Amino acid sequence: MLFNSYGFMLVFLPLCTIGWFACAKYGRTRLGNLFLLALSVWFYAANDLRGTIVLLLSALINWSIGRKLTQAPRKPLLILGLLLNLGTLGVLKYTNFVLETFSSLTGTELGAVSFLLPLGISFFTFQQVAYLIDAYQGKATNYALDEYALFVSFFPYVMSGPIAFHSEIIPQLRDPERRKLNWENLARGLTLISYGMAKKVLLADTLGSAVNVAWNDVYGLTSSTALVAMLAYTFQLYFDFSGYCDIATGVAKMIGIDLPRNFNSPYRSCSITAFWGTWHMTMTRFFTRYLYIPLGGSRRGFVRTCINTLIVFAVSGLWHGANWTFIAWGGLHGLALMFAKIRDRYTDKRFPKPLGWLCTFGFVNVAWVFFRAPNFEAVRVFFSHLLSGVWMHLPYSIYSCFMTTEVKVVNQVLGLQSQTLGLIATIFFLVLALVLSLLPRNALDRTLGTSFRPSGIQLTVSSILLVWSILSFTGISTFLYFNF
Repeated sequence: MLFNSYGFMLVFLPLCTIGWFACAKYGRTRLGNLFLLALSVWFYAANDLRGTIVLLLSALINWSIGRKLTQAPRKPLLILGLLLNLGTLGVLKYTNFVLETFSSLTGTELGAVSFLLPLGISFFTFQQVAYLIDAYQGKATNYALDEYALFVSFFPYVMSGPIAFHSEIIPQLRDPERRKLNWENLARGLTLISYGMAKKVLLADTLGSAVNVAWNDVYGLTSSTALVAMLAYTFQLYFDFSGYCDIATGVAKMIGIDLPRNFNSPYRSCSITAFWGTWHMTMTRFFTRYLYIPLGGSRRGFVRTCINTLIVFAVSGLWHGANWTFIAWGGLHGLALMFAKIRDRYTDKRFPKPLGWLCTFGFVNVAWVFFRAPNFEAVRVFFSHLLSGVWMHLPYSIYSCFMTTEVKVVNQVLGLQSQTLGLIATIFFLVLALVLSLLPRNALDRTLGTSFRPSGIQLTVSSILLVWSILSFTGISTFLYFNF
C-alpha cells in the first residue's frame, strides 16, 4: 500500500481517522494505540510482508534494552544495543557492497548473498539508535510496549521518514487533548496531503519518467538530453521526497500528531551551508547530534572540524545506499561545506545572492548525478555527453514523457506538431518545477502556520489538486526514498 493509491486514500485513511477518534471518544486510550499500531503494521506489511518481522522484532528488542538502560544505564548494555542495531543494518544492507568491493580490489570472485532488506530499515534503525543513546543518558523514560512499538512503526514515516525522535512522538500519543477531533487539524492535514499528492503524482512522476529513459540509455545521451535528465532528476527528487513528507505530515496532523519538519525550500539556498539547513533536516540533526558532536564537533580546532564534517557526510552518503557513488555524493557535499568553513574563517566576503544561488544550485545538480548513477562509469559517461557540446533535438523517448494527458487535451486546441509540443511541454515542466521550488510560500508554512484559515478558495484549490492526483493514480509509482 502506498500513499498514492486508491486503497490508502479511499479506505485506509478514512478508517484510520474514524477509528482513532472513536477509540478516544469512548476513553479507550490503550485501544487507540493498539488500533493505530495494527494499522501501521498493516500498512508496512502491505509493502513488505517479510520485513514486518524484522521491524517488530527490532522494536521488541530495543524496547527491552531501553527499559533496562533507563533503570540502570550500563555502558556495555548500550554498546550491545548499538551493535545489534547497526550490525543488523550493516549485514542486511551492506554485505554485498563489502563483498563486491573486496572482489574488485583483490580480483577474487565472490558471489552476492541474498538477504532480506526491509523497507525503511535505515529510518527505523536510526530512530531506535537515538532512543537507546537517550535512554543511557537519562533523556528517556519507561514506555509501554504498545507506545514504543507504535512510535517505531508509525505508518506515516516508517518507510521514508522524517526521522522522528521518541521525545517528539510518544508525549503526543499520551496527550488526551490531541485525541479530540479537531476540524481545523483535519483541514490542515487534508490541505497538506493535497499539496503533497500533487508534488508526487503530477510533478515528480512526470519528471521521473524522463529521468529513467535517459539513464536507461546513458551511452546514447547528447548534451541536450543529459541537461534535461540532470535538471529533471534534481526536481524529481525534491518533489518526490518533499511530497512524501507533506503527505506524512498531513496524515499525522489529521489525527493530532505533529511530525518534525524535513524541508524548508532548500532550492532557494544561496550557500551550501544554507542548503543543508533546509534539506532533509531530520537526517542532518540526527548526524549532528549523534555523530558530529560525539566526534568533537567544532570544539577541537578548525582542522578537526573539517575532518568531522567530511566523516559525517561520507557516512550520510553511505546511509543512503550501499554504493560508492553515494559515498562520493556525500563526500562532495562534505568538501563543499569544508571549503565554505575555510572561506568563512579567512574572509568575510560573500557572493552576491544571485551568484551564490546559481553556484549552489549548480553544485547540487552536479552532485545529484552521483546520487542517481549506478556506478562511476555511468557518471563518467553522463558528464562526457553533457559536456560534449552536441545540442540536438530532444528524441521522442524523452519529450514524450512530458506529453501528459492534460498536455494532449490542451493540444487539441493548439494543434501543434508532436516534436514542437514535446519541446514546449518539456520546457514547461522544468520551468514550472523551478518556479514552484523557488517562489511560492512552501506548503508547511502555508498549512501549519498561524495564518492558515480554511476558506472557499483554499477548499477549491485543495479539492482540485487532490481529485486530479487521485485520477492520475493509474501510473502508481513508489517513492524514491523507499530505496534508502
